[in-house]
Amino acid sequence: MNITSAQYITENNEIMCVNATIGGRKVSIPLDPANRHYQEVLDAIIEQGADCFDGDIPAELQAAADAKAAANSETE
Repeated sequence: MNITSAQYITENNEIMCVNATIGGRKVSIPLDPANRHYQEVLDAIIEQGADCFDGDIPAELQAAADAKAAANSETE
């Protein structure tokens, strides 16, 4: 899936979700590892870096993407 215009939404300085366009459709994505769209956001961060985000990638999301990339490289 092609993810564009991703933006993180905060409340009380805590990231609550990510709003993004996935395959041409605007979606709000919870920060839930079981959510398939959340996994797609992590994949986009791994593959595209900050190009998929409007602005910087939050450290929490970058850390999750790095952990997923490391886990994927261990299984290959």
